[in-house]
Amino acid sequence: MITLIEPQGYCMGVKRAIKLLDEVLAGNYPQPIYLLGKLIHNDIVMKQYHDKGVIILDESEKEKSLLEINKGTIVFQAHGTDPKLFTIAKEKGLTVVDATCPFVTLIHNRINAHIKEGYDIIYIGKSKHSESEASLSLASNINFVTCLKDVANLNITNDKIYVTNQTTLSTLDLTDIFTAITMKYPQAIIDNKICQATQVRQEAVLNAQYDLIIVVGDNHSSNTKRLYELASSKTKAIYANSLSDILSFNFSDYHNIGITSGASTPEFLVKQIYDYLQKLVK
Repeated sequence: MITLIEPQGYCMGVKRAIKLLDEVLAGNYPQPIYLLGKLIHNDIVMKQYHDKGVIILDESEKEKSLLEINKGTIVFQAHGTDPKLFTIAKEKGLTVVDATCPFVTLIHNRINAHIKEGYDIIYIGKSKHSESEASLSLASNINFVTCLKDVANLNITNDKIYVTNQTTLSTLDLTDIFTAITMKYPQAIIDNKICQATQVRQEAVLNAQYDLIIVVGDNHSSNTKRLYELASSKTKAIYANSLSDILSFNFSDYHNIGITSGASTPEFLVKQIYDYLQKLVK
């Protein structure tokens, strides 16, 4: 039996980002159209936009890439962007389209508000992830935590501490880190900001009972990686960017197969895998 583990398809933030970029392509926006880094973490989708003429700038050197542009429209990615880059783009006279996920914007607003009120900030995230980098750019003194060891190394004397996180982390890992922070700093305000789309998908995988779980999504997608980690903790799991990644896999020993996908995975990729497996079953 082949089952789609719900939910599937883009999350709200990804849908909004894709819609904004489509509107830019269909509208009368100054040319050329640039993306500062990947709009979402799915290379197949990004290639589709590249083929439509969108220029995707180097994500590893965003400021340098931006400084080399003198005209056109710049679309900022869904994961959030360093405020300094907005300033540079506007000073250069570029048309700016902000595709930041509203949930990420909410986190940024709360971090800024607590900084103004004199709080020390602890931000939990993954190193070199676009969302974490954008959040850390809000202030130079944000305490960045990636694991329990980082919590042990914290040395905060302020009585006012605000704790929040990257939206696409693993629920299980985040719970352990929150617990460690609370034990060390009982006065800390814990503001869990795993987005609902991420949490619901993780809970669905944790509650699923399958011989095999196929996790569909891009290798650069943090929330998809977390799904794979959770699936692997329960049963046999395989990671598939697309149908081609599973064509050589022997499915004969598996009779109850579940398919989950990341929040930036287009439904057509999941459908291709589902249809392939249905034909195998027949």
